[in-house]
Amino acid sequence: MCCNMTIEKEVRNAADCKCYGAVMRTFAGLSDEPRTVAEEAAIRVYRYHHPEDTVQAATLTVQRWLAGADSHAVN
Repeated sequence: MCCNMTIEKEVRNAADCKCYGAVMRTFAGLSDEPRTVAEEAAIRVYRYHHPEDTVQAATLTVQRWLAGADSHAVN
């Protein structure tokens, strides 16, 4: 299930990761829940696809992806 790419500074590039869509759909699908609940679910989906990543790397990656999506929604 790995995307077969290296981690730069422990963050995966969303454009290169096959699980990006699943992670973001999970987060969006839980929009009626508190952000922390939706974020944790998104991290779990990410970790399913990348069990080799540390919890810290997975959390950082998903948080950066979500922050990027938030900034695009504002523009």
